[in-house]
Amino acid sequence: MVQIKQKFSYNRAMSRLKLLPILLVTALLAPSYLFSQAKVAVVDFERAIVESVEGKKSAAKFNARVEAVQKDLEKRQKELEELTNKLRTQDRVLSDAAKADVQKDIDRRQTELTRLNEDAQKELNGMRDELLRPIAEIASRILQVLAAERGYTLVVDVSNPQTNVIYVNKDVDITADLSKRIDTELAKQPLQATPPASAAPRPPAAAPTGPAPRPPVTTPGPPPPKKQ
Repeated sequence: MVQIKQKFSYNRAMSRLKLLPILLVTALLAPSYLFSQAKVAVVDFERAIVESVEGKKSAAKFNARVEAVQKDLEKRQKELEELTNKLRTQDRVLSDAAKADVQKDIDRRQTELTRLNEDAQKELNGMRDELLRPIAEIASRILQVLAAERGYTLVVDVSNPQTNVIYVNKDVDITADLSKRIDTELAKQPLQATPPASAAPRPPAAAPTGPAPRPPVTTPGPPPPKKQ
């Protein structure tokens, strides 16, 4: 059975930046006084996007397309299985020429199904990227503003698989705040509507364009010397 394995996920749509090594290097090089003055927050960047109003709309569009593609592939898979079963059960009654024709049809359908599955995966990857990228870019800008407003020294993205966070105090989690600000921003300046994906299978598509920017990791400088 051909399966479309797709998830409406930021990390699958965007490249995964290796934030943890950067954070570790920063921690090793930073002087001890920096930790006593650090103000750290965590954010699930992916969840903030997907749980926003626009993110939920995008997820609904994506899931509807996945369902439509899956149904089409399942229909073709069923037809292929019926032909294969026909060839097996009627092997003794079909002439060699008839069996050759059925086998040729099976081979053609199998090749076509494989190509359609590959095309569908590419299409859905591109669609997910197209739906998530505009929200992610806005969310990234909002997060920079939010971090500056609250004076955070460091914001850690726990949705990134490379960020191996073991424990998070909910008091420093700003995911909900980010999601609310995304809604507020997009209520003032809605995203431009994108045309719906075509239901017909597309020819092999090019790989999605480069990743949307994640918030950059910055290292604060040392505080000014205390006056004597």
